[in-house]
Amino acid sequence: MKNQVKLVILFVLITVMSCSNSDDSQNPPNNSDGSTVEIAFNENPRSGDLITIISTNLSGDVTFSLSSESVSNAFTLDSNSGELRVAAWQVFDFETNEVITATVAISNGTESSSKVVIVNLNNMDDIWSFLNDSRSAYESASNGQWVMITENEYNDLANYLYDVNKCGASNSQYYRSNSISYDSALYTYANDNNATVEPENYVFAFKYVTNANNQTNAKIKTSTSLQEGYQNVGSSLPQHSSGENYFVLKGANGKHPETTYMALAAEGIGYYNGISNHSFKYGNFDTNSLPYNWTGIAIYQGLSSSLKQWN
Repeated sequence: MKNQVKLVILFVLITVMSCSNSDDSQNPPNNSDGSTVEIAFNENPRSGDLITIISTNLSGDVTFSLSSESVSNAFTLDSNSGELRVAAWQVFDFETNEVITATVAISNGTESSSKVVIVNLNNMDDIWSFLNDSRSAYESASNGQWVMITENEYNDLANYLYDVNKCGASNSQYYRSNSISYDSALYTYANDNNATVEPENYVFAFKYVTNANNQTNAKIKTSTSLQEGYQNVGSSLPQHSSGENYFVLKGANGKHPETTYMALAAEGIGYYNGISNHSFKYGNFDTNSLPYNWTGIAIYQGLSSSLKQWN
């Protein structure tokens, strides 16, 4: 009987310890009671994400406050719990702030101390970070493949990646009140409008307007010459239909050493016809030579950056 009681007690103790360990694993990270805390933290978080909980040896009712931060509006601090969280998520960008620090003042009314928090940002694949609906497709794609993304994802990449340049067409050239014309056949267009790929840039995203459905043969091309020598950038674009379509290039690795023109080979490309002081070169079918000229603007745009911010 005594052995049975001992076994029951042992079982209860193991269960309690197991539950205690399980609960601890759900708790957010705490820091040591030293005067400096160093934390590794992924870039591109969400506002409100917990970074750490400030600990202290002071007894009684303790309050916490931010004395300073190396980047303005980086942190929020709960004065009662000591929870340090992300405020402006945009500043948690490895390309601009590899390290962000804060000094926290701690007091119980009679005693005081301070703690320095050093947040070392982990360099992530920034494209992956800003994809939501298209993340699974991006993850499963091979390097050199174009992946279809959403308008919001394209805009986030344009707005939040570091040193992004527009090529093919500027925003003012791309978005106009003019009516849109379309070609029914397969052509290759290259705008001659000073919206080129800048030297030492990687092309990583693209959008354009078409009225063709179930298109599978569209290609992005670049060349240092406006009228000839075009080479494909990545694979063909994935199948898409009429309207405005958005894409990102997985593992973009081709840096353009010189000023480079961007071209698009596709069916039913949209363009603004007869726009003075604007023109594009074109050629029949999918071609690397563009002998003809048209007055207007082909409606496509690429994104490039001087810094590779992806895997």
